[in-house]
This record gives sequence, C-alpha cells and structure tokens, in this order.
Amino acid sequence: MVATDPHSTSDIVARNEIPDSWAKGARCPACGATPLQVVHLPEATDYFLCPKCELSFEVAANVGRIRIKNIPEDLGFAEAELRFRWVEPASLRHIKENRAQIIQQKVESVPRKSMTDDEVWERMLSLHRLGNKPKEIEFILIRAGATHEQAETAFIRLKQRASQDATQQGRKFMLVGGIASMVMILFLTGWFVVMGRISATLEAGLVKTEETEAPILPMEALEIIPDVVKPEFLKSGPAQVSSSGPASSRCPGSAEEAAQLFGGKVSSWQRANQPSAWQMVDTGVPSIIRVPAGMYAGYIENVTFMLKEAHGPATITNVSFIVITCE
Repeated sequence: MVATDPHSTSDIVARNEIPDSWAKGARCPACGATPLQVVHLPEATDYFLCPKCELSFEVAANVGRIRIKNIPEDLGFAEAELRFRWVEPASLRHIKENRAQIIQQKVESVPRKSMTDDEVWERMLSLHRLGNKPKEIEFILIRAGATHEQAETAFIRLKQRASQDATQQGRKFMLVGGIASMVMILFLTGWFVVMGRISATLEAGLVKTEETEAPILPMEALEIIPDVVKPEFLKSGPAQVSSSGPASSRCPGSAEEAAQLFGGKVSSWQRANQPSAWQMVDTGVPSIIRVPAGMYAGYIENVTFMLKEAHGPATITNVSFIVITCE
C-alpha cells in the first residue's frame, strides 16, 4: 500500500543540511505546491516545509526517500503508515488518489459491528466537540463500523448544525447587545436627572438618613445589563468613607484645580449648578475623592445607588458621581 525503501531503518540517514537553493525548485509530494521552505533549527536536522498543505519532511542522504514529520489533514487517515517512516515521495500522491480504497481496506481488516444513523451522528458530534478534524472524524467513524454513506450524511448534518449555531449565536449576540445598548442609553441619560437631584438636595440643605433614602435608579434596571457591557463603576465595591482628608482649601477655579485638590480625572469635573460647587461624573473605574475640611459632599453609592453625604475632612473610595460644595 505504501512504498517503503528496501533498506532497513538503520541503513537510512537523514541529510543534516539542506541548501536553501533547493527549495526554489522543490515541489510538495503531497499537494504539488512550489516552492517549498527549508527549515533550519539549531542542533537538529534540516527539513522541507510546504506552506500550502503544511507537510514537512526530512530528506534521506543515501537513498531517494523522505521521512514525514507533519502530516496534512487530507493524509491523516494514513498516519500510521507515514509518520516518521521513510517512504518514496510518489507514495503520497498514490495514497491521496486511492484514499477510499485504502480506507476500505483498513476497515475490512478490523472486526467491527454496524452502527445506526443515530449512533454515527452522536459519535460525530462528540468527536467534533473534542476538536477532531473532519477527515479524522470520518476515518474514526468508518473504523468504528459506520458506512461511507452514513459518515457523509452525518458530516453534511454537522455542517448544517454548525451554520445554524453560528446564526443563532449571532442573533443572540445582536439581541443582547441591542438590549444592553438601549438600557445603557437610558441609564446614562438618567444620570443628568440624578445629578440634578443631587444638586437640588445640596441646595435645599436636606440630609436624608439611610433608612429613608431611596435608590436613585431602580435596581431592576441595573440587573438586566449583561456583565460584558457593564461599565467599570457597576463592578466596583461599595464606597468607603474615612475621616481623614485635606485641610481647608480655597474652592478650585478650574477643572484642573478640582482634579488636583479632590482627585479623579480632569475631564470628569465640571462646575455644578449651584455657586461654589463642583460635580464629577465618571462611568469608568471609580475614583478616590478627597473632601477638604469645611466642604460638603453628596455622592451616589455605586452598589446601592443611594444618595449619601460626607463632611470634610474626608476621603471617599469607589466614587463615580459626586458633588462637592465649597461653602
């Protein structure tokens, strides 16, 4: 079936060095592609590599034989006869041209029991999920007792199944992405209302206790946002407040001064509605905000979405939305 050399294995020696110039006129014995590549590795025998089918093989120094290193997918059914064996280059073409006959001979040489169509399908699906290539799956099934017709029918069904799964996955992704985008648009738009409520609360001088405080947004709206599209502040822990902070300071005159005094990004700070007040809105990674002595802060807790307050000096961690009044 496979033409091997008449010499014993010990008589054949691989050529250690292959000139690069040989690759230009070399032709792949499996697929016929040209030119080939010569691979040089330190302290290892040189070998040819076909860029098209990925066949790789060493060349014998004393006889016209090659020793296969990597076997292409369409020759996988003859792996036992080819891998690391010295063969005539023409044998590879012969094997490919007589693939069905060779497989049938292998099948007939192994005692086997017949398989039902359902058994063939279940076996093919399992082998596919394990990462086996189509040609390998077909050969394994035929050796296990499936007919060529059963293997081909199951393979067609597998391709249809893969196409349907890809379509359903795409629709699911679009649906989830669409819902998430809509929720996020409504969610982020709602923060303008949220900041207005914070400002109004600060201007009125109201202090709400945790027992009577209501979340700024319904928690149900937050739960339907997929984790993959949640902004960083939704993944943060609860805010923590400590009584240490900067000493008394003048009110910042610009966003740069606000970021330098309070913390956070310059781009996140802007003047609040009321005089002598600054507000920060940042949907990225929560910030650590410092409230100087004598100043007052109203912020949204990122976990409970309750409106909280803090009097300076104070340091607040995990903050994304806050208003600080200087007076």
